[in-house]
Amino acid sequence: MAEAVTVDLKYLNSLLVERMKVRRRPVAVTYCSDGPPPGYEPASVVACAIVREAEAGRRVYVDAQHHDCWVGQYHLGWLPDAGRLITDGQYLTMAQGFFTEEGARRNKAQSSVLPAGSIAALAAAPLDDVPAGVAVDVLICITDPMHVMQIAGAASVREGTFPIGEIGPSACASIFATPRLTRNSVFATGDGGGRMHNRVAAGEMFVAVPSEHFQYIIELIENFRIDPDEMRRLIMPSHAAERREAP
Repeated sequence: MAEAVTVDLKYLNSLLVERMKVRRRPVAVTYCSDGPPPGYEPASVVACAIVREAEAGRRVYVDAQHHDCWVGQYHLGWLPDAGRLITDGQYLTMAQGFFTEEGARRNKAQSSVLPAGSIAALAAAPLDDVPAGVAVDVLICITDPMHVMQIAGAASVREGTFPIGEIGPSACASIFATPRLTRNSVFATGDGGGRMHNRVAAGEMFVAVPSEHFQYIIELIENFRIDPDEMRRLIMPSHAAERREAP
């Protein structure tokens, strides 16, 4: 994978909003090793909800003291002594009727979890309102599948790296833990709670892109061009035959 390239975040935001026409505000996420950045306020919310808070224009963070979800704490590495209620997904069977014990256990076993203590806080801000000096590790958008395909797939068309797709894990695992552990773009439906807390509509999903891929999004949008007739001529025998027969 290519190393991260420093990009103009406001320019990236303008391309996403003005050129690509994503409807919801792009969010910048920072993994904080030594505590939250100056100017970010604590938010006692479920971890995944910091995306919604940042969409609304706030600079917020969650950490081991400020949060409202044990599951998020676990997936972010702040609950090293989590019991089976969380690690085996027992909460899924106790509060819902459609999970089996085995299904819940395997769900959590296959979900990404950050190493204990690897970050001290998780911060989020609007992509176009990140304070100077604050590094951005992941871009998150909640948008429709077509735009998810383009944003998550930017690296695939520039360097050939396919994104990761997740259906099943908690949203906090998919959009925060998986991109950090894999350094790859992720598209995910999120779980029921993650979708509810972020007001994700039926036709929307999450896309999370690590900083290594920011430049690829810019390059994709700047070079976006499709010639449908030429594409058909190149790959469709029937269309190519029609073109040859035309006067």
